[in-house]
Amino acid sequence: MLNAMYFSPTGTTKKVVSELAKTIAENLNPDAAGNTTGLNTVDFTLPEIRLKPASFSENEILILGVPVYAGRVPNILLKYLAGVKGSGTIAIPVVLYGNRNYDDALIELRDILDGNGFKVVAAGAFVGEHS
Repeated sequence: MLNAMYFSPTGTTKKVVSELAKTIAENLNPDAAGNTTGLNTVDFTLPEIRLKPASFSENEILILGVPVYAGRVPNILLKYLAGVKGSGTIAIPVVLYGNRNYDDALIELRDILDGNGFKVVAAGAFVGEHS
């Protein structure tokens, strides 16, 4: 199962993460009938969604995207992200910044995922609309 998670107040992080997930899903081991890996999407922009913990198994992939605020992962998300747990799950952190600089945000998101049981295999920083 491929999972796409994002915090996207302007919709840009959603657009980038969704497109990455769609492209990866289309290229992951289609069966003889051409069916591809399932895609699960979690938009945790609204606070009530962040009340539910999220966990993933070793047979899953997670693409997790957040915007950059002042060169960092938004501090409002740190508690929630600390509860996103993997079990050897492959992960791809993604950050979006408003053409300023993403500073340490990508490293910070990678470190959060590494510390929560994920195996980070790739990462990306993209310029996009910013609030």
